[in-house]
Amino acid sequence: METNNLHKEIISKKEKLNEISTELKSYFIGLDSVIDEVMNLVSAWYLFPKAQLRPTVINLWGMTGSGKTALVQKLVELLDHKKYFTQMDMGEFESDSASWIKSTFTDDLEYFHERPSVICLDEFQFARTLDNNGNELGKDKLRAIWDLLDSGKINYIPNGNKYYMKRAEACLMNLILARDKYVCIKNGAVTDGKEAFLQIFNGFYFESESRNGIALDENYFLSKDFEQGLYYLYDDDETSREIIENKIKQADLEGIIHLIVEGVKTRSGVKQLDLSKALIFVLGNLDEAYQMSHSLNPDISADDLYEATSKITIANIKGALKKRFRNEQVARLGNNHIIYRSFNNMHFQQLIARELRRVNEFVKTQFGFELVYLFSLKDIIYKEGVFPAQGTRPVLTTVKNLVESWIGKIAVEGIEKNMPVTAVEWGYCDGKYVFVFKDEANNILNIYEEKINLKINELRKTTNKNIQAHTAVHEAGHAILAALTLRILPSLVISKTAGDNCEGFCMVNFPEGIFTKDVLRKDIVISLGGFVAEKLIFGDDNTSSGVYSDIENATELANKAIKYYAMGSDPIHIAVECANSNEYFFTKEHYNKEAMHLITVCQKEAEALLIRNKLLLLKMAEYLAGNNRMEEEMIGEFICKYSVEEWINKNAFVKKENYFSFDKMIQQQIAEIETPLLV
Repeated sequence: METNNLHKEIISKKEKLNEISTELKSYFIGLDSVIDEVMNLVSAWYLFPKAQLRPTVINLWGMTGSGKTALVQKLVELLDHKKYFTQMDMGEFESDSASWIKSTFTDDLEYFHERPSVICLDEFQFARTLDNNGNELGKDKLRAIWDLLDSGKINYIPNGNKYYMKRAEACLMNLILARDKYVCIKNGAVTDGKEAFLQIFNGFYFESESRNGIALDENYFLSKDFEQGLYYLYDDDETSREIIENKIKQADLEGIIHLIVEGVKTRSGVKQLDLSKALIFVLGNLDEAYQMSHSLNPDISADDLYEATSKITIANIKGALKKRFRNEQVARLGNNHIIYRSFNNMHFQQLIARELRRVNEFVKTQFGFELVYLFSLKDIIYKEGVFPAQGTRPVLTTVKNLVESWIGKIAVEGIEKNMPVTAVEWGYCDGKYVFVFKDEANNILNIYEEKINLKINELRKTTNKNIQAHTAVHEAGHAILAALTLRILPSLVISKTAGDNCEGFCMVNFPEGIFTKDVLRKDIVISLGGFVAEKLIFGDDNTSSGVYSDIENATELANKAIKYYAMGSDPIHIAVECANSNEYFFTKEHYNKEAMHLITVCQKEAEALLIRNKLLLLKMAEYLAGNNRMEEEMIGEFICKYSVEEWINKNAFVKKENYFSFDKMIQQQIAEIETPLLV
C-alpha cells in the first residue's frame, strides 16, 4: 500500500515538473534549452529529496540581463518553495568587512537544517579567491560557501552560543572570585560580603548592558537581567523560565555556579548545519568567457553576438573560473554548468512583441479600445532599446518610456473628443508618433501626431557629412579587404554608430577553428585596410587618428607571429632582453626586422587590392556616407557588381565554418600515396 502511494506521489510530482517546464518556456523567451537542462537537473532533487547525500549544485553562466536570476525566482515560485528559499548577492561579501557571511549561512538558515531547501548564490564572480595575477586574496570568510557547495555541512558556533557562553564564562569567573572573598548567597540573594560582591560584579550584566535599568545590588541574581540571561543560556526544551526562577530562589553560591555550569552543558560549543538536501544555484557573469559582454554598442549584430555566445563551452567556463578560483574550488562547483546564449534578433523582436501585447491587454481592460502597433513603431523600439550585450533590461525600460508613458495621452485624446474609439493604430514617422483613431466599422475618426524625443536613434543620424564620409572610406577599406582576402563576406559595416567609442566599425567574419599563418597574415592586411583606404582616397596628409587601434592591432599581430607563433624564420619563443630566465632566446634586431617586413608586405597587398578595386571602394564609401549601415547581403551585391577580381561571382564566397579543408587534404594525400601501391 505504501509503495502504491509512493508511486502516485512520484507520478504527481513528475507531472508538476512537466507543467512547470511548459510554463517557464511560455514565460521566458529564448531559454528553452536552458530550461530543459535546469528541469532535468532539478528532477532528482525534487522527486527523491531524501536520497540526496550532497547538495545538487547547478551553475548558470551568462551575460547581464539574460534571465538567470529571474528563472530561479520563477522556478521557486512555481514549485511553491518560497518558505525554504533564500537568495544571496555575493557582491555583498566582496569587501573584507563582510565577515558576517558565516553567520548568514548558519544562524539565519538554521531552519533549512536537513530540509530540501533552495539556495541561490547570485553574482558569484565576486566571490573570487584569486586576483588578476593568480594570487590568493585570503578570503577566509568565504570558507563556509565552499563547505556548502561540497558536502552541504557547515560546522559553526551559533551567535547565541557566542554571546551567552561568554556571559556565562564571565559570571562563573566572578562567582569563583566572590567565593574566595567569602561572599555568601542564600535563596538567591547576597547575605554576606556584600561590598566584595558589588566590587567584583561592578559593570557585569548577563542579558542586557543596562540590566533593565536596575542598579546592581545584593538581589542581582533574583533580577530580570540574570534570570533572563540564564534562561537563554539553556538550549533545551525542558528548562522554562519558571524552573529557572524557582531554582535561583533556592540556590546558594554553589547552587548559582551549578545552574550556570548545567546551562553551559546544554550548549555544544560547535553545531553542524546540514544543507546536504539543498538545491544550490550558482549564478554569475564571467567576463573571461563572455569577452563580448564589454561592448555597449547598440549597433553590433544581435545575431553575431548570439552565434559567438553559442560557441562557449564548459571548457571555456572552467578556464574562466580558474582565473578567479583555485582548482579545488572549481571542482566543488561540479560539472552542472548551464551556459546562456545572448538574445538574437528574433528573440528581441519576440520580447518587444510580448511587452506590447501586455500593454495592449491593459489598455483594453482599462479603456475599452485596442492598440494596433505598426511595424514602424516596433522598429523604432528595437533601434532605441536593443543593446545586444546588455540583454532584456534596456528593452523593458524602453517599452516603458516609449509606449507605457503614452497611454494616458492616447486615452485623454479619445475622451476629450468623445470619440467611439475601438482601435488606435500606432506608428512612427520622421521623429513623430502617428495615432489613427478608428471606430468599430474601421472608419478613421481622428489622426493625432506628436513629436517624440529619441536618444539612441538620433546618435545614428549624420551630424557632419565630412566626418561620416571619412569614416565611410575607412570602414569600406576594412570590409573590401576582408571579403577579397578571406573570401568571407563581413556581417556588417557601420559608418555612424550610436556607440560611444568609435565613429564606425566593420564586423569581419574570420574562419572558425584555428588561427593559421595564412589567416593571421590576412588579418594584418584587413587591419591596415582603413589606413590604406584613407591614404588612397584622401592623400597621406589626410589620414586620421582613427587608424591608431588598427595600426596597433597589425603591429601586435606581426610581433606575435614572428616572436611567439613560430611563423618567422626561426621556430623559437623570443623574450625581452630584461627577462631573468635562460629558457628563452633574447630579442634580436633580426626578428624585429622580420616583423616589420611582414607588416610592409601586408600593406603592399592591401594597397594593390584597393587600387585595383578603387571604384568598389568609392561606391561603397558613397553609400556609407549617406547611410549609416551596410549588411552582408548588400556588401556582397556591391562587391559582385564593382570588384575587378576575376574570381568574383555570387557563389565565390565561402562560409566561415567551411573555410578550412584539412580533412580533405588528409584524404587526398592518402589517395596519392596509396594509388601507385595498388597499381
